[in-house]
Amino acid sequence: MNENEKYVGYHTEDFDAPHAKYFDENMADLPAHVLQALENSPFKSGKLPPLNEAVNLANKGYAEIETGFCVQRSGEIRVAILTEMPRVLPKMWNWWFGWHGSRDNRYKLWHPKAHLAAHWSDGKDDENYIGRTSLIVEYIGKSLEHASISFVAPTEIGINPTNDDVFICARVGYSKYPLDFGWLLHQVRATEKGAEMRSRFWFGGEHIKVCGDGAISNAASKLLQKVVPAQQQRAKDLLIHCAEEMNHLAKFLPEIYEEFAR
Repeated sequence: MNENEKYVGYHTEDFDAPHAKYFDENMADLPAHVLQALENSPFKSGKLPPLNEAVNLANKGYAEIETGFCVQRSGEIRVAILTEMPRVLPKMWNWWFGWHGSRDNRYKLWHPKAHLAAHWSDGKDDENYIGRTSLIVEYIGKSLEHASISFVAPTEIGINPTNDDVFICARVGYSKYPLDFGWLLHQVRATEKGAEMRSRFWFGGEHIKVCGDGAISNAASKLLQKVVPAQQQRAKDLLIHCAEEMNHLAKFLPEIYEEFAR
């Protein structure tokens, strides 16, 4: 058995877990607005705002483009996804990001066809996530990714929530290499029917950074930022993956929250 094969499929202990009844391999079709966005993408370079304008997500209303992707000349990809979530409350997602990360079989609930493994780098089993790093194994499209998700407070990227909105922000990198390559942000805000999630990703280009301080790390980061090519397929796969996982979990998040949230 090679390294990748050991992750594939559910294991016996998955079905012995108290939350096993929430396993559902039947993924819903992509919503119509996501299919339309895929047809319209890639949008023109610059049509989706950069990371330093993420603070505007705290404003009321919507951006010009809420679902789609664009590819910058620098090699950066920017991705946006809007997910409607009837019956869901923003606080449920705040709980979920802490709860799911300590068990593979919790992470698999989220996307049963793509999520394979997850654990916290500190080895602790609690429901806090800010200031911690989740090490995950998942498929994005056909690519098997070993990634590190280092969660930070929204204030680190200039966002100061003033209402019940939840902002989940993280630096994204490789778990096997000392290299970060982007940022993710999920804003969850209440609606009349429940909640909606506005997801944003900024990968590649200026966001590539070799971990560590000093001239050598900075020089290596600058070099990689110039030579790593833009990947339109990666942006497309990321949009599809996010739309699938967020819609899938939203179907049963109220029930699993009610049962397992402390």
